[in-house]
Amino acid sequence: GRQRRPPPPQSPLEKVAAPAELSVPQLAGRWFLVGMASRCSYLMEHSHRLEPTAVTVTIPDGRSLAISTFRKLDGMCWEIRQRYLPAQAHGRFLLKGRGYGSKVDVVVGETDHSSYAILYYQKGWSISVKLYGRASRVSDAVADKFEQHVRAVGLSEDVTYYFPAYGFCDSADEFHILDGEL
Repeated sequence: GRQRRPPPPQSPLEKVAAPAELSVPQLAGRWFLVGMASRCSYLMEHSHRLEPTAVTVTIPDGRSLAISTFRKLDGMCWEIRQRYLPAQAHGRFLLKGRGYGSKVDVVVGETDHSSYAILYYQKGWSISVKLYGRASRVSDAVADKFEQHVRAVGLSEDVTYYFPAYGFCDSADEFHILDGEL
């Protein structure tokens, strides 16, 4: 008989489901990037230079997320604007990059809307997990949940980074606004 081809490998994000109680409009507002787990080589090499990062989320059409990320680059405040478009499933979004193969799949893994949100990002086979807080610090219980999510997708403490909780940018002037990918 003919050999059957093995099934395509499952993407780590296929196993991640957004919480049923997720309310996209309730994600609106200001968030702080508290932690991130990623095998990104840039993060590994520059983890000692992480800058405090704040995010403002608006829901322009009730379905997609318009994200403004405020962070310092070389001492200047920048705003990076992105649009997360709704994907097929509840709590899943698509961030289109420039060029072939540069799309990023985004899943809201867990949130209580009022104090924290844990999001998964996948580009190709590379996955990262981000912890956002409504305040620049989160409770130990939330940090523990984040670390459980990190381990569930095969990442570990040695690729988990926590961001400074002070010195945030609130705005950027018109010359320091980028549209597109971070």
